[in-house]
Amino acid sequence: ALMALWAFSSFGIMRWVALGLTALAVIFAVAAIQRARFNRGGGGFGAVEVDEGVVSFFSPLTGGQVEIEALTSVLLIPTGKGQAHWQLDVPGQAPLTIPVNAHGAEALFDVFVSLDGLDTEKMLRQIKQTPDHPVVIWRKRTAVLH
Repeated sequence: ALMALWAFSSFGIMRWVALGLTALAVIFAVAAIQRARFNRGGGGFGAVEVDEGVVSFFSPLTGGQVEIEALTSVLLIPTGKGQAHWQLDVPGQAPLTIPVNAHGAEALFDVFVSLDGLDTEKMLRQIKQTPDHPVVIWRKRTAVLH
């Protein structure tokens, strides 16, 4: 807000610096709001870790790892309890399912937004609604050969 005030009350180069900083603050604010909308509060079953291009999920009953580069799809799968799970699909291995409120699941936001072609707003809407059927959040585009 201070930068916006300076932008509209300054002259010369200070106006342009203040406008640039105001635009940067708006971009950071939008990103922070999206990240907050993604976070489901934790307290769920298991723990998520993202390290060196690998998503790992640990819990007493299930778990596994997937390489981010190998992902072919991300689905949001509802459970009967008003909660949902992420399903990460990689060829040649069983899907990795992660509760949306697992400890550390907020780290998946950075993974998902880095996927080519992911619609962030669609993903955030689906999380908020907790769908009653599986929803494809992202699917890897395959090259079409002629």
